[in-house]
Amino acid sequence: MGPTDLDARLAGLSPAELEILEQQLADRLWQKRWGRWKPYPWQVPPDHVPTLGWWLQLGGRGTGKTDGCARYMVSHVNGPPCDPRLPGGHRMAIIAPTQGDAVEACVNGPSGLKAHDPRVRLRTTVGGTFARWPSGAEAKLFGSHTPDDVERLRAGGNRCLVWMEEVAAQRRLKDAITHSEMGLRIGTNPHYIGSTTPKPRSELIELTKRADVIMTRGRTRDAIHLPAEQRAHLIAKYKGTRTEAQELDGILLEDIEGALWSRAGLDTARVGAVPPLASVVVAMDPAATSHDESDEMGIIVAGKGAQYIADRNGFQRQHGYAIDDLSGRMPPIEAARRAIRAYHEHRADAIVAEVNNGGEWIGTVVRQIDPTVNYRTVTASRGKVTRAEPVAALTDQGSAHIVGSLPELEEQLVSWVPGDSSPDRLDAYVWALTHLMLAPAGNLAAVA
Repeated sequence: MGPTDLDARLAGLSPAELEILEQQLADRLWQKRWGRWKPYPWQVPPDHVPTLGWWLQLGGRGTGKTDGCARYMVSHVNGPPCDPRLPGGHRMAIIAPTQGDAVEACVNGPSGLKAHDPRVRLRTTVGGTFARWPSGAEAKLFGSHTPDDVERLRAGGNRCLVWMEEVAAQRRLKDAITHSEMGLRIGTNPHYIGSTTPKPRSELIELTKRADVIMTRGRTRDAIHLPAEQRAHLIAKYKGTRTEAQELDGILLEDIEGALWSRAGLDTARVGAVPPLASVVVAMDPAATSHDESDEMGIIVAGKGAQYIADRNGFQRQHGYAIDDLSGRMPPIEAARRAIRAYHEHRADAIVAEVNNGGEWIGTVVRQIDPTVNYRTVTASRGKVTRAEPVAALTDQGSAHIVGSLPELEEQLVSWVPGDSSPDRLDAYVWALTHLMLAPAGNLAAVA
């Protein structure tokens, strides 16, 4: 049969017949792909995951963590129904750092659900975004970045399986686990699967110590499906460093000897909500030059409480609160815009920026965008260790707090050792707390 005859036959089919044909072809394609998958040892799931427990894949970059979880979910859908009364027998959830990450990595990406089962369709309705199978089984997609994401999880419905993608990168991980667990109640064995490159998050450390969490681990050096040249380059570049241990070998690092902040200290001082504030600042620590996008631009929003509260030494004082972390790699004009938006959203008293480390451009750009901003400069007259130690002491004294979770900032705090190059989020945090709680008025310069 030639192309013309085939086109003619297809043109003669009704919409319902075309849909049936498409489904039959997708079934054949899925069966063909399904048998070709060759898993790494760490991608092979356990025979049984305890009820409300986890199968957690910890691995370096390129070790197929997402691939393993996608395969597991497809296998789950095509296995026995968790509730025969439901269409397709399964209602699941995928929670990623953002809903966009869930779509891109877990469904559409080269290691996502569609790669394992081309019958999966992504659908967005008034009820949310779903990955759906022809049987009627579905997985609803969630993010865990904003308070609104958490509220959606509260009303996320009942599920038989939850896939947590990039666990350590989820900003509101604790809330995501709490609210998703409340809905894990379909079938006789509702449980989690998780995939992540490890980072020293308290919630992740706690998970790894639970008896009902089964872990598998993979290393980049053993990921033979990656190009050998790329693996050799990464291993040689980061050999012997913390980056190699965490990002390539998938090792969960905990507190670092010599670090000024400890994870336990941050957790003890952590608060769940922003109290009434007397003042707020947006602190900026620039990359080396106004043209340097290779380093992060530190942007931290922090406030000083209106009430006087006793610290651990019994001293009555106004406490400090880190509210938001807007840092990242970005061009200078985007950094200024981001800081200005935060200034207005949080009704801040000032944008505070360091100017003796290539930050002179900040004031110029801020004034060009919004001349109404109260902009102040700080000049580092002391070494970074001398500036950071008093701020770290505030945490130890119980008078400096992180509101909710700011994982990227927290990782820098607990991993920085004096003598190393200090990262920009940490520097911005130190500037903010110093301005709010420690700096004499004369150390700040107002710029009109």
